[in-house]
Amino acid sequence: MSFIKSLGFGVALSVLLSANSVSAVELEGRVNDTYNPPPIFVENPEDPTSTPFDVQLIRPDSYSSYNAYEKSFVLDPDNGETANLWIQNTSTDTIYAKVTVGSLSPLDVPINKGTQKTLTLAAGVKTNVKVYFYSSTGHKIDMNISARQF
Repeated sequence: MSFIKSLGFGVALSVLLSANSVSAVELEGRVNDTYNPPPIFVENPEDPTSTPFDVQLIRPDSYSSYNAYEKSFVLDPDNGETANLWIQNTSTDTIYAKVTVGSLSPLDVPINKGTQKTLTLAAGVKTNVKVYFYSSTGHKIDMNISARQF
C-alpha cells in the first residue's frame, strides 16, 4: 500500500514540477532576479530575416502634477538605431524637457501649451538617457508622453 502511495505522490509531484518549469528562454531574460523578457520577433515567410518589434522605453502615459516628471531608460543598439521621445503638452503654459544622454550636457527643450514635439535620439552605443520635465512658473504639468526605440 505504501508503494502505491509513494508512486502516486511521485506522479503528482512530477505533474506539478512540469507545470511550473522555467524554459531556457525565460531564464535568459532574468537579470538580478527580475524578469526581463527576451525580444519578440515576427517571421515573414517571404523574408528569411527576423524583425524585432519596437521597444517601448516609456509606455504611452499621461502625467498631471505640480511636481516635475522624471524618467530614465537605456538605449541599446541591439534594439534599433533610432529612438523617439514624444511629448504632448496639454498644460495651460509652456513646459520644459531637460534631456540628458550619457555624460553629455542636458538639452533644454521648451514645449508650448497645446503643442507636441518628437525628439529623435541615435542609439550607436549603449547609453543611459534621463528625461526631466518641469514648469518654470509652477503651474500644473499636464502632458502625454511615450518613447520607443526601433
